[in-house]
Amino acid sequence: MLEALNSLDTQIFYWINGHHNAVLDWTMWSLSQHWCWAAVIVIAFFALTIRTFRISPFSIQIERHWWIALAGIALCFLLADQGSVHLFKDTICRLRPCHALDNVRMFQTHCGGQYGFVSSHAANAFAIVTFIWLRYGKKRAQACRDEQGSVGVRNGVIVGLLMWALATCYSRPYLGKHYPGDMVCGALFGMLAGWIVWLLMNWMEKKIAHRETK
Repeated sequence: MLEALNSLDTQIFYWINGHHNAVLDWTMWSLSQHWCWAAVIVIAFFALTIRTFRISPFSIQIERHWWIALAGIALCFLLADQGSVHLFKDTICRLRPCHALDNVRMFQTHCGGQYGFVSSHAANAFAIVTFIWLRYGKKRAQACRDEQGSVGVRNGVIVGLLMWALATCYSRPYLGKHYPGDMVCGALFGMLAGWIVWLLMNWMEKKIAHRETK
């Protein structure tokens, strides 16, 4: 069973890694860079937390507990990134395809550490997407419409983040860094991490709201 899964994983990896062009090369490379992640997260954070913004006269208002969202995103990174390394990479020790296979195409990158299961990129991206979806999803947004502004904008940001996370996952086998299975399992672990962080942040926010109403 494991051999069959590994064989399928390898076949899909070679298909993704072997279908490339100049535009995709730079797009996939950009999606894996820290500056791209920083830009996406900063834009999403402000789009989700800003309630009103006027240029003339200049005024800006953000949600009351914006720091909880910021702390949640930071905690998602910490939990997903460290968990993917210490719980999986350092214990399962599955070699990256660029260390294990022949004829792996890499673009503007090097192989990196020996082990790739699970992908930290996938875990981090889906931890953030899951946390933000649970915090700003449709039901919560509708319940807090007066305080949190446009439901459509927030749902649009969530969909955009999901597409970014999926594209980031595709970029890793494209660049030769991970098997597709590394990405799928990393995404699942990231979703669990994001859910745990949301539970913690939601509990904290309720505690703060309870104190503020006293």
